[in-house]
Amino acid sequence: MDKNTTHFYILSDNDEVNGELLEYQEFYLLNENKIFKVIIGQKVDGIIIKSINYVMSFKANDLSSLIDCELKSTKEAYNYIIDIFKKDKVTMGNIIPNETMKILIKINNIDKEEDVELNLNYNIDNKDFDYKELNDKYKKLNKDFYELKNKNNELLNELNELKAYYTQDNPKDIYSVTDITKEAYSDDISDNTFAVFKTIDEFLYLVFTNKNRSIICYNIIEQKKTIEIKNSHNEHITNFRHFLDKINKRDLILSISSADKNIKMWDANGWECLLNIPYIYNNGELYSACFINDNNNNYILTSNSNIYGDSGPIKVYDFSGNKIKEIEDSNENTSFINTFYDQKSLINFILTGNSNYVKSYDFNKNELFQKYSDNYNNNHISIIISEFENVTRLIESCYDGIIRVWNFYSGLLLSKIKIGNNWLYGICLWSDKYLFVGCSDRTIKLIDLTEDYIVKNFKGHNDSVCTIKKISHPQYGDCLISQGYNEDPIKLWAIKK
Repeated sequence: MDKNTTHFYILSDNDEVNGELLEYQEFYLLNENKIFKVIIGQKVDGIIIKSINYVMSFKANDLSSLIDCELKSTKEAYNYIIDIFKKDKVTMGNIIPNETMKILIKINNIDKEEDVELNLNYNIDNKDFDYKELNDKYKKLNKDFYELKNKNNELLNELNELKAYYTQDNPKDIYSVTDITKEAYSDDISDNTFAVFKTIDEFLYLVFTNKNRSIICYNIIEQKKTIEIKNSHNEHITNFRHFLDKINKRDLILSISSADKNIKMWDANGWECLLNIPYIYNNGELYSACFINDNNNNYILTSNSNIYGDSGPIKVYDFSGNKIKEIEDSNENTSFINTFYDQKSLINFILTGNSNYVKSYDFNKNELFQKYSDNYNNNHISIIISEFENVTRLIESCYDGIIRVWNFYSGLLLSKIKIGNNWLYGICLWSDKYLFVGCSDRTIKLIDLTEDYIVKNFKGHNDSVCTIKKISHPQYGDCLISQGYNEDPIKLWAIKK
């Protein structure tokens, strides 16, 4: 337990006269694995705070001067200090045996919050209660809790082993089933070189491009091309993004062409071009783009890559092509952009893989939320957010050949997995335990995230592996689809049964 952390548990209220106290409340302060019971009481002429052998007492006007605010009565002063305790704005300071017990309370002075010390003086005659029995009970409960937690973890591990045996949770036996198409082409080393999705009508589609700058839609189940839009961009297409527009019940596709700094939005159900935004950035390239839904409003986010100077900021467009805003503090060379909606805090976050860091931004506040820095400078190509054992993890790949796992909220680096002398590109979670990563040595590597090691290498591509996606196939079950750089085919991988 953190030495300076104190938890409070309110036990009782009493509005009746109890000795000299008109009213009091009891709190348990938990600090350094010891419990300290504190009584805060209202007397006729003041306030008293006491714990075993420690006590302090003061008039209401003394408290008023202490916290620099106007309290007109003892009752107001009592309610004020109780409210501070109830809001957990209290930390335990040090305890000097036979001298003082220091308690720090946070109070609001005008426009800032500051600590005020309450020093309870030692009084050998103050023995109103004994918490030894209570403390022993706490220790026993704490011990029982950890024993149950360990037993629960053991049972969860057994359950996961059974799931891995009876289901497809263990992907170590995955193999290349077929080349879906040899027509595919990737002009740039980046993630999301294709989009794969199940439509509202339950079709499983793959959208990719060829060397002739066509947009091709492929029905994976029926194994046939459904449409080819030739010369859809002036330059080669580098990325695709899919978005389910739940309000209008349609599947949307973004096609991104880095070199001509142009994005187009398509209705994947009829392949009508709904939006064309040209020349988004003056310098460098339009490296990546994605969708975001915020309060039932749909937007497009774009990122800029300019190796010769400061890149442009993240730009936000509505579906009419109007620029809504720009995200501050984001003028770095950005090779990846995506979004994450936090169901707990109801906040939309933007994730960026930059030339120096991975960053997250609060979409509504228009400001930086967290920077994930390990004192290294290299391109970050892919980012995934996942929940594991009540921890929100940010997992990212980097050109320096290391997979890094971060605590999304605190920015704390949880683990580093070295993948040899490889540049790392697209990543894909198979489960909480397993991660696939595309590498520059033309392999896909399977990573065990619980043990931080490489389980297996999978060969089959002719060039660096850019993008990996997981799908559910009616014939093969859980599968992977992957694409390499240049004219490398798009492959389907499945588990041997």
